[in-house]
Amino acid sequence: MPTIASGIQIVAWLVGCLFSTAPGFAGLSYSTYLRDGFTPKAMTSDSQGNLYLAGNAATDPLSDTSSALVMKIDPKGGSVIYLQYLDSASLGGVSAIVVDSAGNAYVTGVTSNPNFAVIGGGSLGTPPVNSTRGYVTKIGPNGAILLSVLIGGSTPSTPLGIALTAQGEIVVSGISQADGFPVTPGSYQIPSSLGKWFLMKLDATASKVVFSATGIGGNSIALDAAGNIYVAGSSIGTDYPTTPEAYQTTFMQGHVCFGLCQFSFPGVLQHVTKVDPTGSKLIYSTGLNNTTGGAGSTTNTGLAVDAAGNAYVTGTLLEASYPFTARSSGSSNGFVTKLNPSGGGVVFSIPAGGSGYFNGPVLGAGGVVLDTAGSLYVATTLTTATPVGFGIIPPVVTLPDVLAWVPQPCRPNVVTSSSGSFVTKVDAVTGTVQDVQWLGGSATAAAALTFAGNKVWVAGYTPTADVPITVGAIVPGKLPPGPVPGAFLAAVDFSQPVAPTGGPAIACILDAGNLTHAGPVAIYQILSIFGLNLGPATGLAAMDSTTTSLGGVTVTFGGVPAILLYVSSTQINVLVPSPAPLPGIVQFPAASLMTISYNGATLQRQIPLTTFHLDLFADVAASDTPCPDTRLRFQLVALNADGTRNSCAKPAKAGSAVSVFVHGPGGNQIGLPLFPTLFGLEAKLGTCPAVVEKTTLTGLVYQVDLRLPGNLAACASSTSPVLLQLTMRYDDNPVGPLQPAAAVAVAQPLLLWATP
Repeated sequence: MPTIASGIQIVAWLVGCLFSTAPGFAGLSYSTYLRDGFTPKAMTSDSQGNLYLAGNAATDPLSDTSSALVMKIDPKGGSVIYLQYLDSASLGGVSAIVVDSAGNAYVTGVTSNPNFAVIGGGSLGTPPVNSTRGYVTKIGPNGAILLSVLIGGSTPSTPLGIALTAQGEIVVSGISQADGFPVTPGSYQIPSSLGKWFLMKLDATASKVVFSATGIGGNSIALDAAGNIYVAGSSIGTDYPTTPEAYQTTFMQGHVCFGLCQFSFPGVLQHVTKVDPTGSKLIYSTGLNNTTGGAGSTTNTGLAVDAAGNAYVTGTLLEASYPFTARSSGSSNGFVTKLNPSGGGVVFSIPAGGSGYFNGPVLGAGGVVLDTAGSLYVATTLTTATPVGFGIIPPVVTLPDVLAWVPQPCRPNVVTSSSGSFVTKVDAVTGTVQDVQWLGGSATAAAALTFAGNKVWVAGYTPTADVPITVGAIVPGKLPPGPVPGAFLAAVDFSQPVAPTGGPAIACILDAGNLTHAGPVAIYQILSIFGLNLGPATGLAAMDSTTTSLGGVTVTFGGVPAILLYVSSTQINVLVPSPAPLPGIVQFPAASLMTISYNGATLQRQIPLTTFHLDLFADVAASDTPCPDTRLRFQLVALNADGTRNSCAKPAKAGSAVSVFVHGPGGNQIGLPLFPTLFGLEAKLGTCPAVVEKTTLTGLVYQVDLRLPGNLAACASSTSPVLLQLTMRYDDNPVGPLQPAAAVAVAQPLLLWATP
């Protein structure tokens, strides 16, 4: 078998194969993986800056039971003030939240629980029996439920939005799921409410219905100083009511198609409506879609109204054209549109930023908010939709110009990451994009945002705990490697520059063996930190495997100096050290404080720790071309018996030994050095077990020698060369790289070539 003279040589060789320098971006004001099993749906804040998140939380994974959950978090994001679960026996959930000046939170959603607990209020709805009902719940400042009522009488319904008037009245809107949704005399109404919008106002005690209207409504609600109600939403059909002088008075149904348009389904169409405080008069009502046959699907995701009555809406386009006033690329995009006070004209309409190719990326705006100075902020998610293994060219992801400095390894690329989120600041007068902040993570989805404490806060879902965790943020408990579906929370301070000229900034932290987002890391795992101003302009590689200071750069974890392998202004490769043992403490720490220092400047990030995170060295670049069936997949960094790099041009011989390389063995005890060999390592090549002949610690990584089967046809196709997929398990857990958005820990397909 080939031998490597020293560990540092193989690390340097592998780094040279995989990485290139790239620019970075500034750090976040706040960011954390907030809670596992939680999917945020809505967020708001009070005058003291406390944050309120509402969403769905898994309560029993075995029975797939979930509950509506409301969280209150202190203004610094350092602690949870309360957690309140609602209706844990329900198959429904929560959709919207609003808070009053006293710190009372009001949430609305849907329940299927016939024993839903009604507390206070009036008899506004009947218990659901084999159906669903909408509900409104009021939660006090300390988390106590003050009132909770069902709405909609005996008609199934799905509330989607909620707001409060200056008098404390509760405005709720959503979709009626059947005919017969109750209406009040004089309110706007249509003959049949089946599948149509409703809009209702309750008094402050939820004891009576002030008005109930059908045929109008939306998932987004805002009110002006006069009490007029603005709603925005999207629905199928062309019969939503409009007013004569509105911007768009007629709708044209759009469609979304698949399979070269052999299959299609109708898309949704967006509307914006301004209703008087009594719910009887449409001050204006307009569509806001393409009117020339390219409507596709236009989904509203947010609404804000300024003091002058201008309405700002955001949303997502799928195979849809849109009335942009600025140039847009791609038919799958997000948008921000400003509608004038009369509803008769568009002031500006701009893409939410970004574009891509091959079934994506889909770029959607996740909400909109105005600050006290009138600046506009939008949360956006960029999703690459092409699945792994289709054998096509990876998508080209184009971000807004102000995000050009985000390194390619940090961007969605289908294989190592599937989506990313960012927050955009827009001039509310001109529609000019003023600033953008990247949030990080391999599969985030921004769902809600609010403005509090001079910061823009954004929350959303992430299937893996690989979002940044800043100093002072809530730190989750000990996390396993691989998927941990849950919520992220982040804050952006736009008073600070996105790309500072002085101090260091982190763009993303990746596993150095394969460029997957790191998430929880293990001791002795090698990380690649991409960013800005991290080290010297000219890159330096360490000459041995003991270097802890290089080119003016040092990195510590919990105060323990880390071994540096490579440093430059845009990249640091570092080995996570074993935590220092503390007297009388034997519990493995849940996180470690990483400190990067360069020429007197420092940058800190909390890094969650896991027991082990064994990863294979693999190359996502697929540089060995042309090779069949390799696009959108990792190719192993593997050596044949003669020392050549394994590839389709240089396959291994059947029955010979091939060397692969792993790192990140971790350990259950702190303070221990790397073990000389790995035990409990299993491998398969295609459908056949592969014999692990030996594992040798070579400096800082392990060389694993695998014996190929003599009969390749029994493991894969009989073509020559044979393409084999390697899968490995360590201590009965999959060896990475792991798929970023998988529901369970699943290894990415890794390619090895052989010939009879």
